[in-house]
Amino acid sequence: MSVKTGVRVSGGLVALEEEPTRLAEALDRIWTRWARESGAVTLTVPPLLPVSDLAVLDVYRNFPHLALVSSALDVTAAGADQIAQEAAAGEFSPGALRAAGLALPSSACYGVYLHYRGRQVPAEGELVSLLGQCFRDEDHFDGLRRLRSFRMREVVALGTPEQAMAHLDHSALFLETLADEIGLPLERRAAADPFYDQSDDRVTFQQLVAVKHEYVYQDMAIASVNTHQKFFGERCGISLTSGDPVSTSCVGFGVERWLQALADHFDGDWDQAQGAVEKAEESLT
Repeated sequence: MSVKTGVRVSGGLVALEEEPTRLAEALDRIWTRWARESGAVTLTVPPLLPVSDLAVLDVYRNFPHLALVSSALDVTAAGADQIAQEAAAGEFSPGALRAAGLALPSSACYGVYLHYRGRQVPAEGELVSLLGQCFRDEDHFDGLRRLRSFRMREVVALGTPEQAMAHLDHSALFLETLADEIGLPLERRAAADPFYDQSDDRVTFQQLVAVKHEYVYQDMAIASVNTHQKFFGERCGISLTSGDPVSTSCVGFGVERWLQALADHFDGDWDQAQGAVEKAEESLT
């Protein structure tokens, strides 16, 4: 599964030329319109989040191997000459860096839960749409399917357990309809949920009830629907009008992975893929 034109990938970092960029924009128009028509409000979250905040969400307990953090240069300690020399060599040593208190998040929805921290959602629940830049230090990189930095459109529900589950059902129906309209064959598969601490009693629940389903194109997950129960509501102090912690769920669309799947399905013909997506856009209007 390869993409040969319009895409440049180096070290897990990607640049998209005109054709794949237009296709990504068309896809996101479909996703954002569906989110808006579903009642979602739009949110923009910071591309950097405090390490201490992500620690509350067990990010470094569950996925330290994926974590990327951000530091500033310590010019006082290292000196300008050393910093210039290390920059020319291509990397900075620990001695040239200050302590890293900020992180590049591995999932877009973390910023949503932190934004709602300590707040109460209305009785009708809250639906939030955002496009996030995600960062993961994978053990290897592979075209558009596995990147160090990638985009994720997410639509997150915060509310009662019933509202969270209704969002998953609504999202699954949309995903399946969209794939059919484009003509993209996807398989729905149960998968492990990355948000839960595997050391607690939530593991028993996961063994009984699937909490994450992926939509897979040739063994590559390009979208997923996830329920987190009350995990984020408890950790972030987000409450219902009753005072109970909110339940949350989300649907995520991996932008670059959709491009990879479409390029493969349409034999690298970006125009044909664009036509199929625009036709689906018209049908879903």
